[in-house]
Amino acid sequence: MKANEFTLLAQQLGLTPFGQVFCGEVGRWPITLNNNKLAYIRVFTEQPRSREAMQKISAGLKTWGGRIYSWSGNDLWLSAAKKNRMQGSEAEYVEYCAQILSDAGLLPRDRCPYCRQSGCDALSFAKGGYGAVHYRCLQDAAARERDKADSNLQNGSYLLGVVGAFLGMIVGSIPSFLTIAFMQMEYAVLFALIPLCAYFGYKLFRGKMNKAALVVSILMAILGVFLLYFELIIFSVMHEYGASFSQVMSVMPSLLRDGEVWASILTGALQEFLFMGLGIFFVWRLISSTAAGNADNAAAALQLARPYGQRAQAEAAASRSED
Repeated sequence: MKANEFTLLAQQLGLTPFGQVFCGEVGRWPITLNNNKLAYIRVFTEQPRSREAMQKISAGLKTWGGRIYSWSGNDLWLSAAKKNRMQGSEAEYVEYCAQILSDAGLLPRDRCPYCRQSGCDALSFAKGGYGAVHYRCLQDAAARERDKADSNLQNGSYLLGVVGAFLGMIVGSIPSFLTIAFMQMEYAVLFALIPLCAYFGYKLFRGKMNKAALVVSILMAILGVFLLYFELIIFSVMHEYGASFSQVMSVMPSLLRDGEVWASILTGALQEFLFMGLGIFFVWRLISSTAAGNADNAAAALQLARPYGQRAQAEAAASRSED
């Protein structure tokens, strides 16, 4: 589904955006809506998976071409409907799925994903999906993540992070060097490992986990490609001419001053830079799981929370009495 169509669908259902997904209640079911053909709707059920419930849900979804994608414990994923089996709009399919779950005798989970206790008083995004949670647990989680982020900023080191990223870059370039030098094959996809390993090196050496992690990973990845090409030049000269390492290094200054050598490296590295961009994309996604990213997500989940259960009923009653 196109992004604008997905957003429109969520608006029709009254859902709220949270990162790349939309959250809200449909037919009294707290759902997480994903723009994914395989796993479309995520809900948390009070009852664990059972054969009888699976048969009822599968039979109901089959009329729209939908199916149960996965059901592990209380975590249930439903697929999207097939275009050629649609019996209404996308919004009607989501509403139909909520009705099917209720008809199968299931109830939304009323057990906090943090403390595992019942009596939840809020709905929010927690532990990967939208569902019932204790507001106090949500506050505690946000405070813990903020403490981790503050601790990383106070105790982390840019210098150690750069050292770790450099070492990680060296490790990430080894597979490319080995395949090119000994197999005479160039697997450009291996170049995606260079920024990934640089990022993990930065993180392992306790670099400050903010935007600098991405910047350092990119710079080290670019440096890694150039170092790799010079390593290959050294290896090729030693292998083909039987020269020693010291002899090759003695002529390297003149090679570095040769514009044709640099032009050849830049031309050969264009494809590698494209695949390196794949690794940079994954690094960018990983940045959101750092201490600072987790703190921001926890704060956003706290802001997303709304009353649920007895708390919602009490607020509704108080509102009616004021009217």
